[in-house]
Amino acid sequence: MLSRLPRRVATALAGGVLTAGVLTAGAAAVPVAERPAATGPALVRVHAPASADRAQLAGLGLDLTPRAGAGFVDALVHGPDDLARLRAAGLRWTVLESDLGERQRRYRELDQRLAAQTAVSPLPSGRIAYRTLGDYERELRELAARYPELVRLVRLDHQTLEGRWVYGVEIAHGVQMPDGRPVFLLMGLHHAREWPSGEHAMEFAYDLVRHAYTDPRIARLLREGRALIVPVVNPDGFEKSRAAGALEWKRKNCRQWDGVVEHPVAECATYADNGLTSRGVDVNRNYGGFWGGRGSSDQWWAQDYRGQAPFSEPETRNVRDLVASRQVTVLISNHTYGNLVLRSPGVAGGNAPEESLYQALGDRMATQNGYTSQAAYQLYPTNGTVEDWAYYATGALGYTFEINPKDFHPDFGSAVIDEYLGHGVYAGKGNREAYLVAFETAVDPGYHGVVTGFAPVGAVLRAVKEFTMRTDDPGGSASGPIAFRQRLESAMTVTVPRFTWHLNPSLRPSQEPGVGLLPESWTLSCTRPDGTVLETQQVTVARGQRVEVRFDRCLARFAVR
Repeated sequence: MLSRLPRRVATALAGGVLTAGVLTAGAAAVPVAERPAATGPALVRVHAPASADRAQLAGLGLDLTPRAGAGFVDALVHGPDDLARLRAAGLRWTVLESDLGERQRRYRELDQRLAAQTAVSPLPSGRIAYRTLGDYERELRELAARYPELVRLVRLDHQTLEGRWVYGVEIAHGVQMPDGRPVFLLMGLHHAREWPSGEHAMEFAYDLVRHAYTDPRIARLLREGRALIVPVVNPDGFEKSRAAGALEWKRKNCRQWDGVVEHPVAECATYADNGLTSRGVDVNRNYGGFWGGRGSSDQWWAQDYRGQAPFSEPETRNVRDLVASRQVTVLISNHTYGNLVLRSPGVAGGNAPEESLYQALGDRMATQNGYTSQAAYQLYPTNGTVEDWAYYATGALGYTFEINPKDFHPDFGSAVIDEYLGHGVYAGKGNREAYLVAFETAVDPGYHGVVTGFAPVGAVLRAVKEFTMRTDDPGGSASGPIAFRQRLESAMTVTVPRFTWHLNPSLRPSQEPGVGLLPESWTLSCTRPDGTVLETQQVTVARGQRVEVRFDRCLARFAVR
């Protein structure tokens, strides 16, 4: 069992001194009774000069941060058991800060100073402080109610373990009509404590709405595509972290017991094992593509616990079903911290089949915010992430943004205002410009497929694919990777005789190294609004390709009853 009280972190650190990065007894240490009780975990820098060291570190189930550099990875230490794991692995470390609670108090003082100086920030929303879960839900509803021709409220399919719905907004000119435009998806708060990740997503929603009719660039994007924004993927966990009490550093969702469908709200706080709560599933290790294996843990107490099975969590099923029902061509999952733009794959062993194109977009976005563009495995091994699953299931170009260089939720001014709008040499750019580059790529036909042709006005066209994917090898009782079926199905309504439909390429990236793209096809059907199928065709379309389709039988039979 992990330690229950965060002050034990201070006890462990105060009861010795660091010699070559290893905690040892020392008579010169300040007596524990004379030190203030710690109110947060400690931050340590683990020396990991080789990729094998990083792989070993990633397998310990520790609370690794995305802050890493030449020969090191920073980690949070929640108790002496964490230090024991480092010691047993033979890894050396240096204590950077013994009590992150004290650092958080300094951040909140900066927030108070900002609030005293101004009532309105230069952000699109004008906010000067972090939102609560209630703020997000209220503002999403208000945007949809105030701009019905531009914003549609989206409620995702699955309630969380504590019974909450997850909300987002879809933004486009003529947003109510399913008309075959490509989609850019922006998400935040997979991880509960990463407050800026939701703020950046929400500010981009305000930005698009605010400039939908006045900025020619944004107006064009909203004519040619759709932005789908889900600022809080993990509302149960975020609500606990945002309360800024004992669970402020909570990373995971509120899963307390594997296999249990619904949890009482109080349980997530009741089973707080170490001040952050070790229980829960890391929802960004729970997606089906490459789930299991190195890069996540099968131990419930680990901060990267992947869950009982792929897509075992309602949060990941929500995102899976959202993406599977739309033509999401580019997606970004916001996280903190480290100033990184990460792309698939999460585990070394070969680059993505379209690495040059994939890297080029990551590099272009990084020139706007000043972040480092790299493959995710170059940080440390990860699997079961949203971008891995989305790319290998749909061909969507998926990225993780690790926002700000300092902390999971530092002061609002630096982590939200500066990072969103850009500062220093990146002033006027920042993540705002990076998101616009992503949106422009999402609507660019050179990055997906296009099907055009003739069909009856009023007909509903459906595109369906069903195929088998696999996890990584989760070990344990499993005998190798687990196969699972994946279905993609989206629809559009024909509004003019000659339709245009932007689809992800039917040629799907293979999960097997060196294989490249799989020669698959979309099954396209032309139906009446009541669902009666009048014609079906198999259509193969590559990235950047335009294919002509003519539904002659549907044209002849549509008006006949």
